[in-house]
Amino acid sequence: MGADNPYRPPEAELRDAPAASAGPPPHAVRVACVLVLASLAFGVLTLSPSVRAPEAEQPGMFAFVIGAYLVFGGLTLWFTRRTWQGRNWGRWALLAYLAAGWVLNSFTLADDMANAPMAALVNMGCVALEAVACALLFFGPGARWFAAVRGVSRA
Repeated sequence: MGADNPYRPPEAELRDAPAASAGPPPHAVRVACVLVLASLAFGVLTLSPSVRAPEAEQPGMFAFVIGAYLVFGGLTLWFTRRTWQGRNWGRWALLAYLAAGWVLNSFTLADDMANAPMAALVNMGCVALEAVACALLFFGPGARWFAAVRGVSRA
């Protein structure tokens, strides 16, 4: 099976190439990633019994909430790291992931305001941080850097 074999499959590199050749992330991307991580850390406050009283009727619910926070926090860290590394798919996945969280939070906002107003305020603050982060990633220097990264990856 030599190089002249017409049935040989085409060769293509299938790995996610690093964005190092496009330069380090600009300040806007670094700030956006820090804001997402700050939102994640700030969201831990909602797990405190002084902010949101644990459900007394369902003793296993608090453990479930902690487990879910660890899983989704891990996803947040992974998407944020990929975004920091210049992975355009990571930036889009982070946007979709955060937007899904905003939608889910909107369903419980009224109940949170009535039952745990401090938790509702913390959640609204987290949404604000994440919205600013997404704006930094998709507009201005952040968007230009991701466009440059895509241009370098195709070369």
